[in-house]
Amino acid sequence: LLTSHFFCNLLFTCNIATLFKPPHNSPYVQQVLMERDGFVLRITDQTAVEAPPHHEPALQEVPRPEPAGKDVKRYHRLKLLTGLIHTAFVFGFTLALVATDLSRTIEFSARGWFANDYAVLLAFAAVVGILESILSFPLRYYSGYFLEHKYGLSNQSFGAWLWEKIKGMLVGFPLMVLLLVTLYFCLNSFGALWWLPVGGIMFVFSILLARLAPVVIFPLFYKFKSLDESPLRARLLVLCNKAGIAVKGLFVFNLSKTTKKANAAFTGIGRAKRIILGDTLVANFTDDEIETIFAHELGHQTMNHLWKMMAIGTLTTFLGLFCTALLHDASLAWFGFDARSTIAALPLLGLWLGLYSFVTAPVTNMISRAHERQADVYAVKLSGNKGAFLNALNKLGRMNMADNAPHPVVEFLFYSHPSLEKRIRAVGVL
Repeated sequence: LLTSHFFCNLLFTCNIATLFKPPHNSPYVQQVLMERDGFVLRITDQTAVEAPPHHEPALQEVPRPEPAGKDVKRYHRLKLLTGLIHTAFVFGFTLALVATDLSRTIEFSARGWFANDYAVLLAFAAVVGILESILSFPLRYYSGYFLEHKYGLSNQSFGAWLWEKIKGMLVGFPLMVLLLVTLYFCLNSFGALWWLPVGGIMFVFSILLARLAPVVIFPLFYKFKSLDESPLRARLLVLCNKAGIAVKGLFVFNLSKTTKKANAAFTGIGRAKRIILGDTLVANFTDDEIETIFAHELGHQTMNHLWKMMAIGTLTTFLGLFCTALLHDASLAWFGFDARSTIAALPLLGLWLGLYSFVTAPVTNMISRAHERQADVYAVKLSGNKGAFLNALNKLGRMNMADNAPHPVVEFLFYSHPSLEKRIRAVGVL
């Protein structure tokens, strides 16, 4: 979402960028039943809000053919391989910036246009970000557009897909500017302790985004409307009362404009709490299934998983910034830089933060998987409908090419949710 990829790493370290993405991509606005959600047909005739008329072609009258096991494995293998290649490319690109004269050349050129250091900083970040975006575009296209269409998971045209990416960059631009200026100010003003105020500012920033994203940012990407009076609405409100959760409203958003996947979630914190349901979920799942899916989300809320993950994110952010500060100072001489605030040396921060995030991500994923297992148990107990929950899990996995049994190493390193096979087995014995 940010112009410069190495500063995007800074955001991801403290889980800010994940709060800023469009709803179906955010881990706390994502259907948390599995890694990839499904598109299936409503199999009972129940009163519910259907998708808007202009989305009807995406809500087909017959389910998609069940993909062959080899296709599922191939899809996930290609997605993982592309992601790893992209990660390696960004690492190599950032290393090349500082190991050659390219980084210094960009800063020197920017100083020919601007006298103010902060203007030079923003010009430098813009040039680096544009260069990285152009070079990595084929990988983004292949993973985000080509594969999704090849395996029948996307409703977007190429133009719509590209516009979503551009819109994300435009929305993220003022945030990028604010964070870059703050970072550079702290580097100049606090010396070796720059990481301490940066960590504090990023913590406050993440709280503000969690409050503002549901009501300010998400509507820039999707249209939201209140869920009409219906048996489904009544059941979800009863479920909220049973869980002791107060919300400001229940909303349906037009998820079908981009994907065949189905999402339902709690979003926001404090007074910004709201329930959002993807139109694909409302139109195509039974009320029993939606209720159990939502009970899972309530489990996250009642067990304060969001706050716990934010606390863990804050801790890892401060630790990551501290380690980065030490490594940054130690590595400046390796590349011929003489000051930590040298603009041409700033990509080193992204390099070290990226490596730190890559190393610590499995630990965060392990904690997330534990939260998902707890929420599964909660969903069954609160709804009292284990059968519907198992049906939802199976249906989501079948219709969305979920890898039910990924390699244990892959699951440990990259999965924020337990594999579908493990979840179904665990729920089955409750």
